[in-house]
Amino acid sequence: MSTPALPKLSLHHGSSALAISQASAATNLPTKMSFPPLTIKAPPKTDLWRKPPHTDVDNAPTILISEPIDLHKFHSAKVTISGEWNTLYDQGGIALFIPDEDLKKWVKTGIEFVFGKPFVGTVATSRWSDWSLVPLPESAGGRVTIQVERETKGDERVESLWIYLVDENTGEKVGIREITWFFRHDVVGGEASASDASRTLLVGVYAARPKVPEGAGREKEELNVKLEGFEVTLFDD
Repeated sequence: MSTPALPKLSLHHGSSALAISQASAATNLPTKMSFPPLTIKAPPKTDLWRKPPHTDVDNAPTILISEPIDLHKFHSAKVTISGEWNTLYDQGGIALFIPDEDLKKWVKTGIEFVFGKPFVGTVATSRWSDWSLVPLPESAGGRVTIQVERETKGDERVESLWIYLVDENTGEKVGIREITWFFRHDVVGGEASASDASRTLLVGVYAARPKVPEGAGREKEELNVKLEGFEVTLFDD
């Protein structure tokens, strides 16, 4: 049997990513997909963020795997993120989208520049977004490796998505966030839901620059985010 071909990557802006989800989940993807280094350029006033009562911005440039993934088969995604972070809310990292009843369910995690320095920022969004921050040591130089991974208990795939920091030298993972509801449509009473068997997941990397940089002549300055070692793994079944 021949090895399945590596899917292409495609650039989208915010909600246009959902167009991919109109296709059925791919059935012939490799169980491990590794992509070459990527750079995403994010102009000012781009973001992926939803805050009540009225804020709903989803125009961040996002590079996605061009085929939707069967939600039940997704295991993990990992990437190393770096950039010249210098403007409030500069950010980049991994983005996951699940087309839900209202098409508004997603997670983003990676670097975010706040309080004058880069942090690890994670946003989980169903109806609205929340936000968490984890400090980075000065020695990191604004660079971090992030892994998102579905939680398992033995052979059982459960509801939670975990966010890990990964040591580039040792591979050691440290959990920093559990999103307990992310796979809820794939689990009913501890078993995969047959009614949601066709539900898909969109996986990619993104960058955003919500604010306009300060200083003369910087009004249109783009943020360049480098994404290395982008890797996605699926369960082998």
